[in-house]
Amino acid sequence: MTIWFDVGDLIRFFQNASRPTGIQRLSFETYRALWTLAGESGEVRFCHRGDTADGFKAIHFPALEAAVLAAFTRPVGVEAAYRAEVARPVSKLGRAARRLPAQYRLPLGQMVRAARTGVGAAGDLIRALGAGLRPGSGADGVIGGQVFALNGDNVCFGPGDWFISLGVSWETPYSETFLSGLRADGTRFAMLAYDLIPELFPEWCAQSTVRQFSAWLSASVPMADLMFAISRHTADDLVACMARREVGIVPPVVLPVGSHERLGEGGAPLLEAPYVLMVGTIEARKNHGGMLRVWRRLLQDMPEGQVPELVFAGKLGWLTDDLMQQLENADWLGGKIRLIERPSDAELARLYQDCLFCVFPSFYEGWGLPVTESLSHGKMVAASNRSAIREAGGEFCAYFDPENTSDICTVIRGLIEAPERVAAMERRIAETFYPPGWDETAAALLQGLRSHAPVPCPAPWEAPPVELSLSSTG
Repeated sequence: MTIWFDVGDLIRFFQNASRPTGIQRLSFETYRALWTLAGESGEVRFCHRGDTADGFKAIHFPALEAAVLAAFTRPVGVEAAYRAEVARPVSKLGRAARRLPAQYRLPLGQMVRAARTGVGAAGDLIRALGAGLRPGSGADGVIGGQVFALNGDNVCFGPGDWFISLGVSWETPYSETFLSGLRADGTRFAMLAYDLIPELFPEWCAQSTVRQFSAWLSASVPMADLMFAISRHTADDLVACMARREVGIVPPVVLPVGSHERLGEGGAPLLEAPYVLMVGTIEARKNHGGMLRVWRRLLQDMPEGQVPELVFAGKLGWLTDDLMQQLENADWLGGKIRLIERPSDAELARLYQDCLFCVFPSFYEGWGLPVTESLSHGKMVAASNRSAIREAGGEFCAYFDPENTSDICTVIRGLIEAPERVAAMERRIAETFYPPGWDETAAALLQGLRSHAPVPCPAPWEAPPVELSLSSTG
């Protein structure tokens, strides 16, 4: 039995970005652990789509791993300059721009943000072109300035094999012909479900994503021999969703979500003033807008000097223009709110190290990886009580209703005014929080595959006999 993992979506992501979101972080770390556990034996192998829609090429994972790690750690140039800029209070020119009429101010802000994003993309393009023009790179991939071979052998999936997607398989779905061919050849198919957000909350997603995800639920999920999920909540959501579509599926196998070992401390602090840290992609679902209202309320109810800064750390995602305009119009609450866009792993570790505590007010999560990361760095979290976040945070968080500003204010103010409570929870985290490693995620996945009963190759289809009646009426 060979277990094939399709890493095509991971390659496409890092050819266009240098910092992972939660999905890429989880899939990449799981792949690394899978290679360590079963790669050398040949039981686990990796592939991606070749030049044809349904043709796959083998790929040597250590080469891909090195390229992705280079993307994680490479200097980001203009991104670093942008992070430093947005972390500072707004300039005089920015304050002057806010005095413009709204019909001019909004498009001007959008234009400035687009220009900054374009500069970062131009840097990525220049680095990719520089690597792509190296001799012999015509059939190679380029990630993080590193070249790796994409032209491996053609993959032939056989009886008893597994073909698995741990990534965003709804963005580039497998054709019905391909999936039917796998089943006819006795190859089993599995996928990992992260959340059901595009189905349950389409208002938080791009319309294209909603359409793609709905098609994935209708066409791909019913063809899967086995589904995995990153939380019990996601598993239950998936089963309920498919039941509404009148499609029964095998109960998904829930995987333990791994976490990194705490990175070594050291280096200079990134910020001087005391701050509360909120990590995650900047998008409507994460409730950054709610935190703007919370911090305004805290500044109204408490002496300004007692209110710490609130630091957003993450990349700009979907539906953020209104939020960014609100923050700019509010002058980032006089510098009490800061944005550090796309921090590196080292920068993020330092931000965790120096923060007072973390906050995670999301309306819905398939898991809540920033919660696990916060706890892994020994930091208490003030967290939303919704969806799978309680699974991620357990007994180590102070929970609140993310739709109730007063409730959030009460919880966060309580932590600000009672540092001894935060310190006591940090001691408890250090003594009793033992998160699973990525090797446990990989081991659970392999166990789920190995214990799944093989699907026999179907017998050739034959038409049932037709009984002809010789009697007539009339």
